[in-house]
Amino acid sequence: MASSEQYNSGDIEMASNFGTNSGNPMDVMDGTNNSADFALFEQYLEEGLDFDLPQRGDLREGTVVEVRPHELLVNIGVKRDGVVPQADLNRLESDFVEGIAVGQTVTVIVSRTSDDDGSFTLSIADALQEQDWILAQALMDSGESSVHEVIGYNKGGLTVEFNHLRGFVPASHVIDMPRNMTEDGRRSELEGRIGDKMRLKVIEVERKRRRLVMSQMLAEREYRAQQKEELFRTLSVGDVLEGEVRGMRPFGAFVDIGGADGLLHVSEIDWSPVAQPQDVLHKGQKVQVRVIRLDPEKQQIALSRKRVLPNPWDGIETRYHSGDIVKVTITRVVDFGAFAQLEPGVEGLIHISELADITVAEPLKSVHSGDELEAKVLRVDARRQRVGLSHRQALLAQESAEVSAHQDAEQDDIDEESGEQ
Repeated sequence: MASSEQYNSGDIEMASNFGTNSGNPMDVMDGTNNSADFALFEQYLEEGLDFDLPQRGDLREGTVVEVRPHELLVNIGVKRDGVVPQADLNRLESDFVEGIAVGQTVTVIVSRTSDDDGSFTLSIADALQEQDWILAQALMDSGESSVHEVIGYNKGGLTVEFNHLRGFVPASHVIDMPRNMTEDGRRSELEGRIGDKMRLKVIEVERKRRRLVMSQMLAEREYRAQQKEELFRTLSVGDVLEGEVRGMRPFGAFVDIGGADGLLHVSEIDWSPVAQPQDVLHKGQKVQVRVIRLDPEKQQIALSRKRVLPNPWDGIETRYHSGDIVKVTITRVVDFGAFAQLEPGVEGLIHISELADITVAEPLKSVHSGDELEAKVLRVDARRQRVGLSHRQALLAQESAEVSAHQDAEQDDIDEESGEQ
């Protein structure tokens, strides 16, 4: 409440000088008028009249002076307290309302100006929304991004929470949205994102139409560009880190390693041959990868998954020796021979000259992918990760063994007949 004690003596003295008589007749007249003005001024001070009356739409800070069963009384610095009605409290979360106490500072909007009795109506709910509109405008002006939860969807896109407002993210601004979907597929895709937390950028604010439009695509693009710059400053070839598979192509998979995507080439997914990335990986899978190449100029990062897995070539020379006959599986046939798997992650080459007997006109047609056969180990080079194999020599060894076995059997028969005689 305003009172005369709020004004200093200098102000009163200055006001009293309005009535000073300078001796000029006009001054006498002015002094009479000024004296009347001063008397009215003192009356205002004594009655505590408000000079800063609230106007409809004003955003004010107030103090709760009384909590009533169905309303609140809030003082916003004027003579009369404002009323926050039950209808406004019903718009707020119950936990927030239950926590309101006398002496607490709250932000309110004047929703209705004073009646004849001088009372006026306040709204906390509108004030909270107004603050959010101000925040949304500030975010759009600054270009900053913020994180929000998806709470719903419609035909055009996603609905997200923005404190006490609702934001809208058009489907065209949602990342990783499949293209050319059916209506049911689109609905299922959008519904599946409810509950997700999204990094978003405000791109449109229209208070009158209550439009708050946001973009995940722009926010992520900017965020990932910043993260990629940071990664190139801190990453080194050889670093091992965890990533998430974000997408796959026939030539490999894109792995998010903390704001930037690296390429995991199909040849670096596993020690065993991988025909397609989806045979081993799936979207959203967490994988350990090693950085094998960095190109800051092209902003490219090459990754390897197989190089953080146990290397099957370690100790290969202790498991396979020259002259061993082993079971192998043909994995692919090429112009110069065929590759055969000895164990997962270890392949050897059967040269075209070692595929079949020299009498075979077209040795490449004698084997096919998936065939299981025997091969003789010719050489093992652990450093170069190469094994030379021969199916032809394995066949010869088998024939020789069969001949030897037949000869041994014949000799046994001869010995047996000689003993009977």
